[in-house]
Amino acid sequence: WWLVRRMAEGDDDRRAEGLGLGVNDDLYKPIDKNELLARARNQIRHHRYQERLRSTYQRSISMALTDSLTGLYNRHYLDSHLAAMLERSKGDGRPLAVAIIDIDFFKSVNDTHGHVAGDQVLRELARRLENSIRASDLAARLGGEEFVVVMSDTNMDTARAITARLCRDIEATPFAASLIEDGLAVTVSIGVAVADHRDATPDDLVKRADEALYEAKNNGRNQVIAALG
Repeated sequence: WWLVRRMAEGDDDRRAEGLGLGVNDDLYKPIDKNELLARARNQIRHHRYQERLRSTYQRSISMALTDSLTGLYNRHYLDSHLAAMLERSKGDGRPLAVAIIDIDFFKSVNDTHGHVAGDQVLRELARRLENSIRASDLAARLGGEEFVVVMSDTNMDTARAITARLCRDIEATPFAASLIEDGLAVTVSIGVAVADHRDATPDDLVKRADEALYEAKNNGRNQVIAALG
């Protein structure tokens, strides 16, 4: 925003007061119309320049924290915030669950239908994850076809119920993809772990969830495996 204050020439006290209040420019009476228009245009250009700077800064921050394809948080954001969530969980004595979700046979989607269809599947899965979590939870893309959901104040029974429902819903509803009339049938494998005394770092917790994920894949995919306590 901008503000021009009109005052008499030599009125230095009012000028100083105006600058202190945030006045961007001042004019002395009598006011010349052309000078007023020139100063107004200058203020508008300045305002638009500041808005562009602010927009560029916000985009830069967003790009640093989010995955450009899916719009979910990226691995860098996950690593920093999972550490804080784990510490808070330990301090409060409340459970914290981590689920790693991997799209089954995703390579065949790209090989058979092309990378455009593969990208559509990734974006749609991200949308479904966002719609299935609470405001206090965190969804991120680890990379490739792997995603992670961090669920605060969630014990193993609840985490298994949530991820099992997600697994069923993904299988039941085809994913829309270009040039595929009936959509693509997609399934996921999920590994779940709940923080305990063994998890000194976020990597320890993620590793246990990842090991459970590989067990789900080795057991036939399209299922949830929980890391043993």
